[in-house]
Order: sequence, then structure tokens, then C-alpha cells
Amino acid sequence: MTTAQSPSTAAEAIEMLKGLPDLAAVGLNFTAVGADPTTGSLTGWRVNLTPDLAGEIAGFAQKTRVRLEEAGLLPYGPATLVPLQHWMYVSEAEAGTLELTEQVVRMQDLLPFTEKTSGAVNLTMVAARFNIPNEPPVTFYRIADSLLQMKKSIVGLVRVGGVYGKLESADVLLLKPVFDVVVIGGFAFFTKKPTFERAFGFLAELEKQSLRTFEAVTDKLEIEGMEDLRNACTSQPQMMAKMASIKRSMDADPDYAKAMTMENLIGYIEKHPHVKIEISGKGKNRKLVFDPKPTHRFQIVKLLDDDFLRSALTKREYEAGSKTQAG
Repeated sequence: MTTAQSPSTAAEAIEMLKGLPDLAAVGLNFTAVGADPTTGSLTGWRVNLTPDLAGEIAGFAQKTRVRLEEAGLLPYGPATLVPLQHWMYVSEAEAGTLELTEQVVRMQDLLPFTEKTSGAVNLTMVAARFNIPNEPPVTFYRIADSLLQMKKSIVGLVRVGGVYGKLESADVLLLKPVFDVVVIGGFAFFTKKPTFERAFGFLAELEKQSLRTFEAVTDKLEIEGMEDLRNACTSQPQMMAKMASIKRSMDADPDYAKAMTMENLIGYIEKHPHVKIEISGKGKNRKLVFDPKPTHRFQIVKLLDDDFLRSALTKREYEAGSKTQAG
């Protein structure tokens, strides 16, 4: 794959990463990222490094790269946990503010991160970006959750032998020797899912997307407890995962949402009582009843997600053991 080509899968992005030279032997741009103290907008500042420190940070990136290259991969899911020796991934375009952050880090005319700047800014992350000639760029992020910023106003105590003395007053960034997020080829890879979600506004964007999907698929439905169901589908990870699955079906099939009518749903429920969804009212006033109890709260969204394979609702057939549409 040439640098002009963009990978279409996370696996291809990893192959692109494997093709890079040893990062410990190449130069990097180191950037502090945070909110501008005046405008509040996302801003970057150039962090000037000594050659020795630049080489050490590049070594941290190289170690992180090796861990990622040797790990298993799994796609992002709101309710999915990241097992040991695995990295989760998501496309850059789907990751909240990641695209904007990458634009900031790519800028060549950033102001330096000075003593004045460090005193006014609360950092959200630092980024090590490698721009290697004729190779795809790669960025390594360390998130503020794991980044300690010690400002001059803090008195540092250092132990020499059994006695503590005062550390010379200075602005200090304490950086662990590993990075949290790797971005290459339009994909972001990470192991600390909650940290990633907070850092790049991912959950906020996911909540908005879940709300849009919920409103689209329930537009013509009558549900008793609609507000409670809406709140659950836009705040609980497992429910948002269902909304994401419904969105994929709607994107793949424009007629999917049209099948979700009261007539179809009630007819299906009456023929399949095992779905355990209560119906209230009579005639045209009938409604589906949302039951918030843990054992039943998923029933309506499972139905909307066409979870009952070979569903009579959409006539879609799936491969066994999956939600991949057959044919």
C-alpha cells in the first residue's frame, strides 16, 4: 500500500504501521493540546524538546507501536470491554473531536508552550507526531487522565538519602513511558476505552447519534413510557450499542425504518408472545409498553434491532450466530 492510498480497514492501517521505520531513530513533533484560555477553542502549542528527551519520547512511541502491532483488534462498541492483549479501534471520522485534534496537531505554525502558557492552560493531552518522508504520518497521544502537570506554584520535595530538600522551582510534565492512543491511516487504536471516550468527546457524540436513531426508528410508534425509553437509549452503554446496530441496519437498508410500524410490531408480538412485550389500550389506541426492569428493558429495542433472526418484521435473513445480513 502506498502512502497515497488510505486503508479501508483497521487491519490495513496496522500493516501501514508495521511498514514504518524504527520510530526511536526518527524525528518527531511534540504538541501540548488544551482549551485556549481566552476563546475556549481546542488549541495546540509546540513543546520544544532537547535532543535526548525527544529520542526518549520517540522510544516510548516505538514500544507502544510494538504492543499494538502484536495485539488483537476489536471494533468499538459502547458496551464492549477491551480484553487483555487487545486494542479497540474506531475510524477517525466517528471519534468525536479526534479529527479536529488531528488538525491541530498537524499545524506547523504553533506557538511555543512557554512558562506563561503552561500557567494558564489545563492540558487535555500531549501528542507525539511522526512525519517521515514518503511514509504515512502517525500520532501517539497521552491523555490528561494519565498526564500530571506540576506548575511553578507547587513546591516539589526531593529526597536525597534520608533527607528531603526543595526541588528547584520549575514547570514539570510527568509522562509515563507509554501512549494511550495511536492514530494512523484514518483509524484510532486504544486500550483505555473510558479515557478515550472522555478525551475526544466520543460519548457526547454517541449520545447525539443514539438520539437521532431513536427518533427516526420510533417516529411512527406509540410507546407507553417513551420518555424513559428515550433516556435509556441515549445514556446506557448497552442501549446505545443497540441504537448503533439499528443505525447500521438503517444505513444499509433505506426501507428498514419503514418496517417498524405499529401494525407490524403488534402483529409480530401477538404471534410471538415469547418476546414478552406488553400491549396496552384497544384498537387504534394500542401502545407498546416499555418495562424498565432489568430483565425486560431491552425487549422493545431488541425488536427494533430485528434481533429475532429471520424476522417476520423485515424479512431480512442473517448468517447463523451473527447480525450480518445473508445474501
